[in-house]
Amino acid sequence: MTKDAEITERLERIDEIIDQLDEAECDRDEGGDLYEEGQRLLAEVRDRLDDGSGDIVDLE
Repeated sequence: MTKDAEITERLERIDEIIDQLDEAECDRDEGGDLYEEGQRLLAEVRDRLDDGSGDIVDLE
């Protein structure tokens, strides 16, 4: 799997977590778990982006 695909998957999961938290579909404990998962995923995305070469590539 390419790094771009991994980043995309993590961002999609973060969107799902945000939707779940916004809709209040979970109890307090589950909300805490979702928050922690989201923070972990954001940290992973940041790490992957920081590892990049800094070059911007035009994808078509």
